[in-house]
Amino acid sequence: MEVEIFTLADYAADYGQGKLVINGTFDNISAKDFPAIHPSCAVVARIRIANSEAGLHYFQIDALNPQGDNFHEPFKGEFTTVKNPNAEHTTLNIIWNLVHSKFDVPGKYAFEFYYDGEFRTGLGLTVGKQG
Repeated sequence: MEVEIFTLADYAADYGQGKLVINGTFDNISAKDFPAIHPSCAVVARIRIANSEAGLHYFQIDALNPQGDNFHEPFKGEFTTVKNPNAEHTTLNIIWNLVHSKFDVPGKYAFEFYYDGEFRTGLGLTVGKQG
Protein backbone atom coordinates (compact mmCIF):
# COMPACT_ATOMS: atom_id res chain seq x y z
CA MET A 1 0.00 0.00 0.00
CA GLU A 2 1.21 3.45 -0.88
CA VAL A 3 -0.19 6.73 0.42
CA GLU A 4 -0.37 9.03 -2.60
CA ILE A 5 -2.03 11.99 -0.86
CA PHE A 6 -2.66 12.87 2.78
CA THR A 7 -3.76 16.45 3.32
CA LEU A 8 -6.11 18.84 5.10
CA ALA A 9 -8.40 20.87 2.85
CA ASP A 10 -11.34 23.24 2.85
CA TYR A 11 -13.33 20.76 0.75
CA ALA A 12 -12.94 17.34 -0.87
CA ALA A 13 -15.17 15.03 -2.89
CA ASP A 14 -14.90 11.61 -4.48
CA TYR A 15 -16.58 11.74 -7.89
CA GLY A 16 -16.35 7.98 -8.42
CA GLN A 17 -14.13 5.93 -10.72
CA GLY A 18 -11.10 7.07 -8.73
CA LYS A 19 -11.65 10.80 -9.29
CA LEU A 20 -10.80 12.94 -6.29
CA VAL A 21 -11.34 16.70 -5.98
CA ILE A 22 -9.47 18.67 -3.31
CA ASN A 23 -9.89 22.43 -2.80
CA GLY A 24 -7.98 24.72 -0.46
CA THR A 25 -5.20 22.62 1.05
CA PHE A 26 -3.80 24.24 4.21
CA ASP A 27 -1.62 23.58 7.26
CA ASN A 28 -2.32 26.55 9.53
CA ILE A 29 -5.26 28.55 10.80
CA SER A 30 -5.66 31.36 13.31
CA ALA A 31 -8.34 32.48 15.71
CA LYS A 32 -9.02 35.56 17.83
CA ASP A 33 -10.16 33.65 20.90
CA PHE A 34 -9.85 30.16 22.37
CA PRO A 35 -11.43 27.74 22.44
CA ALA A 36 -11.91 28.29 18.72
CA ILE A 37 -14.36 26.56 16.39
CA HIS A 38 -13.37 25.89 12.78
CA PRO A 39 -16.55 25.61 10.69
CA SER A 40 -15.56 22.78 8.34
CA CYS A 41 -12.67 21.06 6.64
CA ALA A 42 -11.73 17.65 5.29
CA VAL A 43 -8.87 15.26 6.00
CA VAL A 44 -8.14 13.49 2.72
CA ALA A 45 -6.19 10.32 1.94
CA ARG A 46 -5.70 8.69 -1.44
CA ILE A 47 -4.10 5.27 -1.22
CA ARG A 48 -2.89 2.81 -3.86
CA ILE A 49 -3.27 -0.89 -3.09
CA ALA A 50 -1.33 -3.39 -5.21
CA ASN A 51 -3.21 -6.35 -6.68
CA SER A 52 -0.99 -8.61 -4.58
CA GLU A 53 -2.53 -7.00 -1.46
CA ALA A 54 -6.16 -7.66 -2.45
CA GLY A 55 -8.37 -8.50 0.52
CA LEU A 56 -9.79 -7.02 3.70
CA HIS A 57 -8.04 -3.93 5.11
CA TYR A 58 -8.61 -1.40 7.90
CA PHE A 59 -7.76 2.27 8.28
CA GLN A 60 -7.90 4.82 11.06
CA ILE A 61 -7.25 8.54 11.18
CA ASP A 62 -6.54 10.16 14.55
CA ALA A 63 -6.92 13.90 15.22
CA LEU A 64 -4.49 14.88 17.98
CA ASN A 65 -4.25 18.06 20.05
CA PRO A 66 -0.90 19.56 21.20
CA GLN A 67 -0.94 17.22 24.24
CA GLY A 68 -1.28 14.16 21.97
CA ASP A 69 -4.90 13.41 22.88
CA ASN A 70 -7.69 12.91 20.34
CA PHE A 71 -9.84 16.02 19.92
CA HIS A 72 -12.26 14.11 17.66
CA GLU A 73 -13.33 10.50 17.76
CA PRO A 74 -10.94 8.58 15.47
CA PHE A 75 -12.26 8.01 11.95
CA LYS A 76 -12.21 4.27 11.27
CA GLY A 77 -13.25 2.05 8.44
CA GLU A 78 -12.70 -1.20 6.63
CA PHE A 79 -12.82 -2.14 2.97
CA THR A 80 -12.15 -5.11 0.73
CA THR A 81 -10.22 -4.78 -2.50
CA VAL A 82 -10.17 -7.25 -5.36
CA LYS A 83 -7.57 -7.59 -8.08
CA ASN A 84 -7.99 -4.91 -10.70
CA PRO A 85 -8.07 -6.60 -14.12
CA ASN A 86 -7.16 -3.31 -15.87
CA ALA A 87 -4.20 -2.20 -13.75
CA GLU A 88 -1.62 -3.42 -11.24
CA HIS A 89 -3.39 -1.64 -8.40
CA THR A 90 -6.61 -0.21 -7.02
CA THR A 91 -6.94 3.32 -5.64
CA LEU A 92 -9.14 4.34 -2.76
CA ASN A 93 -10.10 7.87 -1.72
CA ILE A 94 -10.85 8.43 1.97
CA ILE A 95 -12.50 11.70 3.01
CA TRP A 96 -13.19 12.65 6.63
CA ASN A 97 -15.38 15.75 6.78
CA LEU A 98 -14.89 17.59 10.06
CA VAL A 99 -17.60 20.04 11.09
CA HIS A 100 -17.27 22.50 13.98
CA SER A 101 -13.83 21.29 15.10
CA LYS A 102 -12.97 22.69 18.51
CA PHE A 103 -9.42 23.84 19.18
CA ASP A 104 -9.01 24.52 22.89
CA VAL A 105 -5.57 26.14 22.75
CA PRO A 106 -3.15 27.47 20.16
CA GLY A 107 -0.42 25.04 19.17
CA LYS A 108 0.55 22.16 16.91
CA TYR A 109 -2.20 19.68 16.13
CA ALA A 110 -1.74 16.53 14.06
CA PHE A 111 -3.60 13.99 11.95
CA GLU A 112 -2.21 10.47 11.75
CA PHE A 113 -3.11 7.80 9.18
CA TYR A 114 -2.98 4.11 10.15
CA TYR A 115 -3.42 1.20 7.72
CA ASP A 116 -3.97 -2.31 9.02
CA GLY A 117 -2.91 -1.10 12.46
CA GLU A 118 0.39 0.46 11.33
CA PHE A 119 1.21 4.18 11.25
CA ARG A 120 1.77 5.19 7.62
CA THR A 121 1.88 9.00 7.54
CA GLY A 122 0.85 12.15 9.35
CA LEU A 123 0.38 15.85 8.85
CA GLY A 124 0.54 18.86 11.10
CA LEU A 125 -1.83 21.76 11.65
CA THR A 126 -0.61 24.88 13.40
CA VAL A 127 -3.39 26.75 15.18
CA GLY A 128 -2.31 30.28 16.05
CA LYS A 129 -3.73 33.28 17.85
CA GLN A 130 -4.55 36.35 15.78
CA GLY A 131 -2.82 39.28 17.27
